[in-house]
Amino acid sequence: MPSSETMVDDLSLTDRARGCAELLVRRLADPGLVAEAVARCDRDAKYPFEWGGASLFVGPAGTAVAFQNAARALPAEADYWRALAYEQLAAAARHTHEVPLAQCSMASGTAGLAFAFSECAVDDPRYRPTLHKLSVQLATQVLATPSPRGDNGVTDADYDLINGKAGILAQLCTDWRSDPLVEQAVGSLVDDLVWLCTPTSTTGREPWFIPPANYPPLDEYHEDFPHGYVNLGLSHGIPGPLAALSCAALAGFRHERLPETIRHIAEYVVEFALAEPDGPHWPTGVGLTEDGEEDPARRPPAAWTWCYGTPGVTCALLKAGAALGDDGLRAAAVDAFEGFLRRLDANSRFPSATLCHGGAGVLAICALFARQTGSALARDALGLLLEQVLAHCDPALPLGVQELEQPGVLLDSPALLSGSAGVALALWSATAPIGSGWERALLIS
Repeated sequence: MPSSETMVDDLSLTDRARGCAELLVRRLADPGLVAEAVARCDRDAKYPFEWGGASLFVGPAGTAVAFQNAARALPAEADYWRALAYEQLAAAARHTHEVPLAQCSMASGTAGLAFAFSECAVDDPRYRPTLHKLSVQLATQVLATPSPRGDNGVTDADYDLINGKAGILAQLCTDWRSDPLVEQAVGSLVDDLVWLCTPTSTTGREPWFIPPANYPPLDEYHEDFPHGYVNLGLSHGIPGPLAALSCAALAGFRHERLPETIRHIAEYVVEFALAEPDGPHWPTGVGLTEDGEEDPARRPPAAWTWCYGTPGVTCALLKAGAALGDDGLRAAAVDAFEGFLRRLDANSRFPSATLCHGGAGVLAICALFARQTGSALARDALGLLLEQVLAHCDPALPLGVQELEQPGVLLDSPALLSGSAGVALALWSATAPIGSGWERALLIS
């Protein structure tokens, strides 16, 4: 039997995973090594991620989260890792004095920095006063931000987890009782997301569609969705608001239309899944016709990742089932995720190890299903997923693992979302008693 500190029966595999995670954070603890890696990323990346500042997903705030969890995973050196986490948070905070945070987002805004402080405050109450200040600052920013309401569609950044209201709500709802201004801001975020997910009186359709004018500068969007679409990915689509609104409900926040909105999004997401022999599989989105109706023929299949596809979507559905107290929805989420797991085998291979587009994100979600649902299939799959993530890790690499930015372009990224920090966290999630708090940044836990 596995020890109480791991969900994996193979203790040799557990030791390998823990050892790899430790290697990754020790490389992150070398500032010279990280600086050299970031310089190479700036040189080689097609889309440089601008490391630094106060960013959670691509900066020191994310590294602080990794180091704080290293203190839990490596208790004999806890003081060392907590000191490193403090240094990273201090660097992020200093940057805000030089360049004040102008945006609210989880990725690189006030919500992300507040999240990093909240994760560190779990172990050290000295961070709580700064966390409270950040929560009030974030609430002030939210209330000053114009609403995206209108009849002409939205951009994903208006509402999504990465840059939009879903990610902001995921952070702020955890602290909504701390200050009247924070409660007001949470109410405003919920109001806007409820509007987003409710058919309007003028069109009879939900405003959550993204018109072609708001697409990223990528040809495939226009090829797949010539008349607009509804995004069905957890990172940029409506499963993000589904998960965030569910988080608000689970945190005790009350809004008269919150339960019906959660149910409506969940039913919509389930309706537009692709039917597969082993269960539903979610596309990247559903295209619209010229008349603005959903076109079931335009549902391009998604990869098996956290950001798009079945793993991330089922995670949101599981949270919705918990928020509604709906055992049927919860069971549907488990069945769909287990169907996805049945498609995996020893020959399956994720293109990279990272959280966003690779195996680490799926590993973290699988650990969630194993913890929260008692799924034997999810628990059994952890070993296979660990092996697949470890297959991408190599001590000979500068940071121990690389991000596959695009075919043929591998980057030595230290980032939480797309680099080594996130891989270390996912490896520990299945094999060490670090808790699941860090997963809230991705709306997993």
